[in-house]
Amino acid sequence: MRFATVFVATILAIAAPAHAEYPTLPPLELVVQPIDVDGLGVLAIARHADLFVDATYEHADASDAIGLAPGARIKVGELGFLEGVLPLAYGFQPGAAALGNVMVGGGLLPRDSHLVGIALRIAAPTSPELGSGMTAVKALALPRVADPELYLPHTTSAELVADWRWRGDSAWVQAEVGAAGWWEPGVKWLPVLRATAAGGVHVEPWLDLTASFVTRSFVLASDQPENFVHTLMLGMIGRSDRGQVAVRLEVPVDDSARNANRFVVGLEFRGR
Repeated sequence: MRFATVFVATILAIAAPAHAEYPTLPPLELVVQPIDVDGLGVLAIARHADLFVDATYEHADASDAIGLAPGARIKVGELGFLEGVLPLAYGFQPGAAALGNVMVGGGLLPRDSHLVGIALRIAAPTSPELGSGMTAVKALALPRVADPELYLPHTTSAELVADWRWRGDSAWVQAEVGAAGWWEPGVKWLPVLRATAAGGVHVEPWLDLTASFVTRSFVLASDQPENFVHTLMLGMIGRSDRGQVAVRLEVPVDDSARNANRFVVGLEFRGR
């Protein structure tokens, strides 16, 4: 009996260090990187090629309008893209429809650095200079701080923007700066500066909560009633590998916008 006890103890003593040499490995965890999301009021960076449409309802005292801005983007080379937008407008008070300004653009979407986008956008007027159609597009341009060039009546514009993004597992931040020029017949050209801070939080694998603050500066033009105009954009973005849908509320926060009770409700689809 004593011999059996010693034998079992010896076997256990030998097996213990042998077991310690081969610890149990924890199960592997699949790490999924968050999909890029196109933020509100900033350059779209998620895809080099897609189709998109932005539908908005815009309100101010004694002025209501709806806009529809369909467009497309195609890939050029490894990093480049070209895109175009043809906006449509309808004003309820004048009871008129009109085309906005045709916008074309191109740029680069780098992937290996915080610099995620550089783009040049040019808009050429199809919108009317006078009449009820002009009233309709002007009603859409006034509340839009992020992209008024789409509807500025009879205005030619050019804008250069650059974007940077910082990505995390649960959130992202994108910053954009730019400079633009607006030209109207018989009117001195208007230089415009732009800055935007956008961000989002991944609350579900398919859902982001987002916010943006957009400001445009007219300090280089001495004849403007306001040196700065701002807007706050709040929204939700549903996303997948094939595209995204975004719902947003835009609230301009400068004095003239508050006095006129302006706001914008928008719905945007982007995808392949």
